[in-house]
Amino acid sequence: MTRDIRPLLFAALLATFLWLGWQVIAPFLPGLVWATVLVVTFRPLHDRLAKVFRGRRWAASALLTVMVAAFVIVPVAIAAVRVVQGGVQAYDWLQTQYADNGTSLDPTERWPWIEDGLARAKDLVGLADVDIKAAAVAGLKKVGSLVAAKAPGFLGGAFGLLFSFVVMLVSIPVLFANGPAVSRWVARALPVEPAAAERIFRNLGAMIRGVFLSVGLTALVQAALAWVAMLALGVSNAFTLAAAMFFASLLPGGTAIVWIPIVIALFATGHPWKGAIFLVWCAGVVSTIDNILRPLFARSGGGDALPTSLLIIAMFGGLIAFGLVGLFLGPIVIYVLLELVDVLEQDVYGATEPSRRGP
Repeated sequence: MTRDIRPLLFAALLATFLWLGWQVIAPFLPGLVWATVLVVTFRPLHDRLAKVFRGRRWAASALLTVMVAAFVIVPVAIAAVRVVQGGVQAYDWLQTQYADNGTSLDPTERWPWIEDGLARAKDLVGLADVDIKAAAVAGLKKVGSLVAAKAPGFLGGAFGLLFSFVVMLVSIPVLFANGPAVSRWVARALPVEPAAAERIFRNLGAMIRGVFLSVGLTALVQAALAWVAMLALGVSNAFTLAAAMFFASLLPGGTAIVWIPIVIALFATGHPWKGAIFLVWCAGVVSTIDNILRPLFARSGGGDALPTSLLIIAMFGGLIAFGLVGLFLGPIVIYVLLELVDVLEQDVYGATEPSRRGP
């Protein structure tokens, strides 16, 4: 009996073209994901504007694209540029100060008790014979060499970021205008009933809006709180440092990356009271308020498709796996995975209702 190999050939052909299609789409994926996140987040506003313009969705799409670019994308891009410029200026300042003042920048010369404490700590952990200063200098040299070696790769990353930025700007009006049609096309491709597909997309939209509001507004509040404190204490370059705080707050415990060096600088430049006040404010308020605000903003955005604990795990796991865009890809992947597990339980194992997903 001759075996029909056409299904196998079709499967192989489909797998080949899926892989080729992924290779074509992959360079555009970050920009498309960011565009999708912004479009889904502002879709309710787009629908209201479409009613104001009496059904002319193209006019609503054009106006909202300009608004999103003006009030979301451009400010974030400016803040990112300011952070990079501030980092370069801080590095140049540190080099100049060290060249002009030599070891006078060493805080142990201002406060000898620090050196005594370090010596006791070294004895305690068995590092009495280790020259920490020399090791630090050697480490800095290695970091400098690594940065110099990776500069071409960083430049390529900068071009990739610019490319994603352009893709995002071009995709936003297209998705505003054609998003519902794309959603219906994807829904028909899912192996679920139409009602279930509609529910999945509705929950995904609410979750994306919730994550966007949770991440963005929490970072904005933390940066604003730190900025007000820096203005009150007379810290220079407060806006640049607050912008750095905004981006650092996207990472777990990332605000400390910014405020700890500021505290050290305040102590080292003869302002111990200012350093102590800023330390208490940042450690007690700025770095902890996200535990309250993030779930609050997520619920206000309607992002209850995943339990809060699982949502946070998915966000930070996606951040590690996919970079910044993983803050949204992580929850999407986990939610779709759980929905597919529910389909498997109902269609294969005969379950009458989805499994509970915890608190």
